[in-house]
Amino acid sequence: MAPNRALVALLAAGAAALNTPSRLQGSKLARGAEPWKSVDRRQLASGIAALAGALVAAPDANAVVYLDPARYGDQELKNAAIAKCRTRVRDVIAKDPSLACSFFLLALLDGLSYDEKTRRGGPDGMVAASIQLPGRAYAELRDVVDLLQESQRALKRTNALTLADLIALSGAESLAAVGGPEISVQLGRTDNPELLNSIKAVSKGGLKEAQARGIAPAFDVEEASPSDIVKAFRRSGFTEREAAALLGALAVLQGDDVVNAKAVKKEDKGQAKARGKMGRGGEKASTNYAIDLYGTNEGTEDASVDKFEGDIDEFYIADAFGSRKEAYGRRVGGASSSVENFNQIFIDVMADQKKGKKGSTPVQKALLLDQNVQIWVQKYAAERLTFLKDLDKSFYRITQVGAQYTGGKYAALLDNKPVKKLSTDR
Repeated sequence: MAPNRALVALLAAGAAALNTPSRLQGSKLARGAEPWKSVDRRQLASGIAALAGALVAAPDANAVVYLDPARYGDQELKNAAIAKCRTRVRDVIAKDPSLACSFFLLALLDGLSYDEKTRRGGPDGMVAASIQLPGRAYAELRDVVDLLQESQRALKRTNALTLADLIALSGAESLAAVGGPEISVQLGRTDNPELLNSIKAVSKGGLKEAQARGIAPAFDVEEASPSDIVKAFRRSGFTEREAAALLGALAVLQGDDVVNAKAVKKEDKGQAKARGKMGRGGEKASTNYAIDLYGTNEGTEDASVDKFEGDIDEFYIADAFGSRKEAYGRRVGGASSSVENFNQIFIDVMADQKKGKKGSTPVQKALLLDQNVQIWVQKYAAERLTFLKDLDKSFYRITQVGAQYTGGKYAALLDNKPVKKLSTDR
């Protein structure tokens, strides 16, 4: 929190008054000034110390988000850290496809903490504190945060990413992990300095504490109201077009094709390839693959340093010569979550509406609740490529809404101009 300049000046003046020699009290510098007869030096010092303590201790949990694209320095180290995070997220989703929705929802909630009127809040990782609430839905989100924090700790020895960056990156990867589009994410967010204190406070004080700190979830995840979901997007300054694109992606991840997708246990490689012959033959290849996920084989460190709690020795890693889309692990999900059919959710929702249905989940109901949102639902049902393009831009915006660029050339070049909203003109 940046202290008010007037209060800082007051503290400085008070400190100077304490250090003024007694011989100057009767000089021209002191003439005309009414002496503080009722306040001695000790009382004044005590008052100034109390005021300074109040300024330092007062939490500003809902602060401005700072973004420095050059914060990670070495490009190779940054790319390596990104690849490790994406591989970790892909592996987690491959084992439990239902977690894909939680990764994406976490990124949305972090961005929806932004208030367009006050220009405060935004994707600074504070969502990790706002979800410290009772309920199964919040517990699932906390499980995802725990996984990201484990990844963050494991990456510290090379080039750790901030939790805010990990949340945005994993949200994008959750779409690709189920066969959806690959979305780029700008990195460089700074975690809120009050994050750890807020996590502890909300864990004890619950929703009242979160509201007092201004970090309550954008909408109640446990008992989400369709109207509250739409209001959350408007409060953060998102258009109906952007809301439709992001909610549509969330609905895809909540669908049966993803939630009930078959988990990947281990890769079926068949038999080892025989010399001089096509295909695989001979002895069966070993299924106990040595995974160097965090580069521990490059040095003398103990490999157990970077092993996560709950990891098993045999988990899926893509073949070195696999497709580019599976570079970070095998994709899960069904036909409706594939990039070729990623707009199927809009087709299904519109079909249900014609039958008199209003959606089977709060997210689907939110897509049909508002006429302006519904216009884009219809458009996306007919135009898949338009949806994919809008989803890319909308997710990019929600993961850096309200951010102020720092770091020399980026701040000068971008001049802290906000990412443009998607026009509602069709």
